[in-house]
Amino acid sequence: MSDKQIDTIDQKLDKERIKEKDKDMLKVIESVFDDQTRMIVFKLINKGVLKEISYVVSTGKEANVYHAYGVENEELAIKIYRTTTAEFKRNWMYVEGDPRFKSYKKGTYSFIYTWARKEYKNLQRMLKANIPVPPPTAVSKNVLVMKFIGENQNAAPLLKDSKLKKPNKIYAKVVDFLFKLYDDAHLVHADLSEYNILFHKKEPVIIDVSQAVLLDHPYASVFLYRDISNVNRYFTSLGVQTLSNDELYEQITETPPSPKIKSMEL
Repeated sequence: MSDKQIDTIDQKLDKERIKEKDKDMLKVIESVFDDQTRMIVFKLINKGVLKEISYVVSTGKEANVYHAYGVENEELAIKIYRTTTAEFKRNWMYVEGDPRFKSYKKGTYSFIYTWARKEYKNLQRMLKANIPVPPPTAVSKNVLVMKFIGENQNAAPLLKDSKLKKPNKIYAKVVDFLFKLYDDAHLVHADLSEYNILFHKKEPVIIDVSQAVLLDHPYASVFLYRDISNVNRYFTSLGVQTLSNDELYEQITETPPSPKIKSMEL
C-alpha cells in the first residue's frame, strides 16, 4: 500500500471520528436541552464561540454547568439556566431592586434571560475590580459561556470539599474579596459561602454571582451581613479565629450594622 493510499485512509478515518464526535455532542445537547436552548448552543458553535461540549460538570435547581472547548481548544464552562423551573420566582428581589435592569419584562423567560445577563455583567464588573472569578466569554438568552476553572477537564473543587492546609490564609483572602467587592466593584455577592467558592491552584475563586447586587439595592446591607455571617461560620468551623460579624461589617462599610440589618431574613 502506497503512502498516498495510507494518507487517504487516515483522512477518511479522521472525518469519521469528527462525525462520531459531532453525533455524541448532538446526543448530549438533545438529551438535556429544550428546543430553544439547542438553537442557542448551535448558534454559538456557528459563531465560533464553542467547538464542542464534553460533559456535565454540575447540576442544580436553577442551572446546569457543562465543560466545553472553544475553537482554539481552550477549556470553557457553559452555564445553562433552566427555563422550566419555579426556583427563579424567589429571585425577583435581586433583579427588581437593581437599577441596571429596571426595564426587564415580566414573565419566566424574560426573567431568566435577565438573570443570565446579570451574571455576565457582574462577572465583568468583578474582573475589573481584580476579584478572581471565571472570565465571561458570551451570553445569549439563558446560556452563559465563561472560562473553565480547572485543568484537563477536571473541575476545581468547591471550597467546602477542599482540604485547606492554611485556612487562616484563605480566610484573609475571602475577607479581602468582600472589601474589593464593596469598595471597587460596588457590589455585594448576596450568596457568598463555601458552596459558591472554588479552590483552584491553592487560591479561592468566586462563582455563582447572578444574584450579586449594587450597593444602592434596598437589601444590599442585609445581604452583606448575611455573606459575612456565612463566611465567618465556615472558617470558624475550621478553627480560624475570625473577626466578629459586626466588626467585619463595620470595617467594610464604616458603619455599624443596625439591629434591623442583623435580624432581617430574606
